[in-house]
Amino acid sequence: MRNKNWKSVNALLTLLLLVSGLTVNAQFSESREFVRRFRIQPETRIDITNKYGRIELNTWKKDSVVIWFKMEINEKKPDKLKKTLDNLDFDTSNSQHYLIVKTQVDKYRNQIESELLKFKETMLQSNGSIRIDLVVWLPDNRELRLENKFGDIIMGDYQGEMQINLSNGKLKAGDLSAKTNLNLNFADATISNLPAASIVSNYSDIVLKNSGTLRLESKSSTIEIQNSEDLNIDSRRDKFRIRLADKLDASGNFSHFMVNGLKGKANLRTSYGSLDVEKVLSSVSSIYIESRSTDVSLYYNPEAKFNYEITESKTNLHLDKEMKEEAKEVLDAKVNKIRHTGYFGKRMKEDQLIINAVGGEINVMAE
Repeated sequence: MRNKNWKSVNALLTLLLLVSGLTVNAQFSESREFVRRFRIQPETRIDITNKYGRIELNTWKKDSVVIWFKMEINEKKPDKLKKTLDNLDFDTSNSQHYLIVKTQVDKYRNQIESELLKFKETMLQSNGSIRIDLVVWLPDNRELRLENKFGDIIMGDYQGEMQINLSNGKLKAGDLSAKTNLNLNFADATISNLPAASIVSNYSDIVLKNSGTLRLESKSSTIEIQNSEDLNIDSRRDKFRIRLADKLDASGNFSHFMVNGLKGKANLRTSYGSLDVEKVLSSVSSIYIESRSTDVSLYYNPEAKFNYEITESKTNLHLDKEMKEEAKEVLDAKVNKIRHTGYFGKRMKEDQLIINAVGGEINVMAE
């Protein structure tokens, strides 16, 4: 009899644990969808700000903007679900010059709650209970500003001037043919073409197929560019891989540059990093390098012709055996500062390769 009672008690306890577990893991959800339409003028700038979801852009030939809002909220308690819904709103303002659409997730939060939310975002913690997706139809030639946090931006080609601010998300874009400004933080970006652009990148990964005139300010990022016409870089702790560069102007600290092919000219300043140019093409007019504690490797075509001037101090210098050294001048014996001058292939009228190096290693080879 006693065993039966214990079995009954155990069964009851097991049932209670299962029920309590289900209660703890229960989710209260609500989904809402709605569409807004806006008539715009040729001079209207479009400004869209979102958080905790995706922005998807589709272009058309109409003078209007249509946005499909889709949101999903999941909470463990019904009262918290209601509070989240109450704090969620969409601000819209439409005038002749501006269309502004902004997602609000903290409309009625007090100051402490708002600061706590900002702190969570600083610690890269998104609010997993909210998802807000915007699908947008708009003309492809208006000035456009997009901002998204904890979500992606998906778009094709766009002809209007554009500014994108993206944090903790992915950007996928086609040909952005007008002037473009990108600000990326903890983001991934894949872009087909940027004819005229400026990018600020922090802790991000970028893959770019083609660029015209591009200004890059980056930190702790990985950047791959297939073809670049005019590239200006200010870099800290980055990794660059550039398949083919025409004009390259770069400043790097603790950064690593890998250039598969250089065909125009380069002006490079590097500290505590590395620089490798696998192919210096015969069309290159000049290379100027200032390096400190940097490993530099340049590989010329055996048919190349250029003069060189290399000034180095406490540097491991390795020159191809076919490079003719015409002069070796000690500039400062105390720091072992030496200037090497000569040519490769044939003496030219001007110096095409100038290097000023302190420490590190310099390799100039023909292969």
